[in-house]
Amino acid sequence: MTLPVWPWALFGAFVGLVIAYILVLRPVLRALPAFREFYAEADGFWAKVWALCFRSATIAMAYALAAPSIALEVFDRLAALLGDPELNAKQQILDALKDHPSLLSAAGLAMSAVIVIARLRSIGRVAG
Repeated sequence: MTLPVWPWALFGAFVGLVIAYILVLRPVLRALPAFREFYAEADGFWAKVWALCFRSATIAMAYALAAPSIALEVFDRLAALLGDPELNAKQQILDALKDHPSLLSAAGLAMSAVIVIARLRSIGRVAG
């Protein structure tokens, strides 16, 4: 069984873009007056994470919600690529939710609570 070439080409292109950003584009952008404040703020790891979230807890929550979805998609494809096409995590999660539907509603309530708290926090900052 031969593996398709396109995933490796895509991965190589991604790595190349990251290296080009670090070595070429980041120093140029850091020198521009419009981006100087952003790059000065993004010096530490968590400062970078906070800057990438545009100093917004709502955007951070959106990233946190997107990460498991992306990971699940990648996990299933990696399992098939590594020789276990029968491993279907999405189907296993759906089967578990059929048995315990209250888990889905609890997760939705938790997500909405975090988003409401984040929005109230930002409204309080603007009003105060």
